[in-house]
Amino acid sequence: MPIDQSQALVILASEPRPRFKDRDGREPAIDRTTGAHLHQVDVMFAFNGRAEVITVNVPEPGLGKGLKVGMPVAFTGLVASAWENEINGKDRHGISLRGDAVTAKAGT
Repeated sequence: MPIDQSQALVILASEPRPRFKDRDGREPAIDRTTGAHLHQVDVMFAFNGRAEVITVNVPEPGLGKGLKVGMPVAFTGLVASAWENEINGKDRHGISLRGDAVTAKAGT
């Protein structure tokens, strides 16, 4: 499901960091669309009087240059996807966020 950011304030909350498949940080997560390594980007997403810190997965080639914590950013191709799996006999589910790219917002 595409996410409209046009009316939101999106601020970079952490430097992009590599995403790993395993908890030990040995196997990099690979983007199914591009084949590139995935990175996680935390942002403060404010809309309609509410704010949340969210994590968005972005393929490495989509990481904009010069990103600094506290700067307004924009995502290209930001989508939310539901996921569900079973871990240790327990059903788990959630929402995963992915963007094609993250860049400094124009005019900053």
